[in-house]
Amino acid sequence: MKRFILLAFCATCCMGTQAQVVDDFDDFVNSEMASFDKFIDDANKQFISFLRNPWKEFDSKKPVEKRVKPEPVKPVVYDEKKDSDTTPVELTIEEILGQSTKESKQRPQGRVIDGGEKVTFDKPQKKVDNTNKRRQPVDTESEKPQPVVKPETPAPVPAPVPTSQPAAPATKPSCPNAKPTCPNAKPTCPNAKPTCPNAKPTCPNAKPTCPNAQPTTSTTKPVVVPVTPPAVKPSAPTGELFTASSDKQMVNFCGQKVYVDKSLKGVCSIGNMRENAIADAYEAMCKADYKALVDDCRKVKKELNLNDWGIFLFVRETSKTLCTDENAAVVMQQFLLNELGYKSKMARRADRNQMLLFVAADCQVYGHPYFTKDGLNYYNLTSNESCQFYMCQEDSPKAKSKLNMQVNHAPALNAGMVNSVHKNRSGSVAVSVDVPKSLMEFYGSMPQCDYSVYVNAEVNPSVASKVLSTLAPLVNGKGEAEAANLLINFVQTGFQYATDQEQFGYEKPFFVEELFYYPYCDCEDRSVLYSYLVRNLLKLDVVLLDYPNHIATAVCFNENVSGDFVTVGGKKYVVCDPTYIGASIGKAMPQFKNVAAKVLKY
Repeated sequence: MKRFILLAFCATCCMGTQAQVVDDFDDFVNSEMASFDKFIDDANKQFISFLRNPWKEFDSKKPVEKRVKPEPVKPVVYDEKKDSDTTPVELTIEEILGQSTKESKQRPQGRVIDGGEKVTFDKPQKKVDNTNKRRQPVDTESEKPQPVVKPETPAPVPAPVPTSQPAAPATKPSCPNAKPTCPNAKPTCPNAKPTCPNAKPTCPNAKPTCPNAQPTTSTTKPVVVPVTPPAVKPSAPTGELFTASSDKQMVNFCGQKVYVDKSLKGVCSIGNMRENAIADAYEAMCKADYKALVDDCRKVKKELNLNDWGIFLFVRETSKTLCTDENAAVVMQQFLLNELGYKSKMARRADRNQMLLFVAADCQVYGHPYFTKDGLNYYNLTSNESCQFYMCQEDSPKAKSKLNMQVNHAPALNAGMVNSVHKNRSGSVAVSVDVPKSLMEFYGSMPQCDYSVYVNAEVNPSVASKVLSTLAPLVNGKGEAEAANLLINFVQTGFQYATDQEQFGYEKPFFVEELFYYPYCDCEDRSVLYSYLVRNLLKLDVVLLDYPNHIATAVCFNENVSGDFVTVGGKKYVVCDPTYIGASIGKAMPQFKNVAAKVLKY
């Protein structure tokens, strides 16, 4: 019995020792994981310490708006009697601006934050709240309302003037024994049969030819047209991000339901607006399981083909959904954007308890206050009011990148299709397009940027396929001048004109898809569309001509096309104005023939 008790005691001791070893190993692993997490979060701890320091006060000033003068209330209609001078004019260029160059010398300047030095801010013009006033898109051409100001009846588009081409080289005889049919004629084959029974000889000894026969060589250079693109049917996104789950939070993003990790829900809250309270809220998110949400944000950007503005917008909507108030949502936006690597800075208004967010952008953003730090403009994208505010001087060490506003990939937002039909005045060209409302909501959220953003944006595949496949057969085989005239007539007369002030109450350049959604468009919108059509259908280079209150285009033809022109980089670009209703290519509006234009070359 004693032996049995001794064995049992020894066994118990061995098991206890083994259990102790396992517990010690778990503690070691947990300790190492904690050290690893501590190492990763050192950057956040450093930034939190910065947030606890007293914030500095700064002032804001009014920005310079892009549009100084209003556009014409109605489009200019070509009058052949008033514009009878057909002598080509080389137009004056003020300066040539490339994609990497700011579009205007009106770029507002700020002073760099340095210690307690004040920075300049610009106050945007007050925008009118047109949430309920914005014109609704129409489904068909027949349902379109008439524009606010009806344009005069335009004169018919003149037939394009055929361009002179060098004579085609003489063809070799097709038969070795051919006899000439006319003293000066090239030999033809004696066995050839007339191609038309009613043909009359052109020479006493000539073989009959057909008066309606087409020439074997063309006097115009054929246009190179891409293969008609196949129809593209948009599909709804699928996968974990778009499937409801109990551990996920639904975010309504431009009409698309997205489901993201909700570990940060209710974590960020601020009892007051002092530095320590804001730092506490930031620290609470750092201690929470936030990485799954950051990963979801990255996945959304990839799955929906979003540019940097798109991920900023998604972070903003997600923060509002996960937080109980607007001020806490701004703190979460700063946190998530920093974790994603973007330069953003939150601020507290001096005159009220309101948090603001400033984000660095890679191009000029109009209509929003901003400040300049280290050569970058940080824009207030949560408010358009100028104000005094307090801000932490330091940046998060994780903040490395500015927002790239370019739309290099068409966003995969295809919910809620709206159809519209656009015809030229004669009815010979008609394009029917389905435009996704979710994409329009996304583009409607974007602030006004440099024109390069709109000109270079990739077009929604479904819209691009429908537009190009409809127009490609109409220009295929035509000379460049004839094809360019057909396209410009379509843009001139197939879309109704109204200024942005009339339609929205503020300046809003369009992306290509937006011309097929909203009932009206103005000169820069038409120039963006015409540039897109010429580049994709005719494969020709296009520049924009930026006048003080007008935008037009100019095309570099391979043919010798006559008309008003500019010279850019030693090449001739012929003026093609999509808003000069009824005017063929080569005709600049009379009032701009003596006005220097900025050339926007993208």
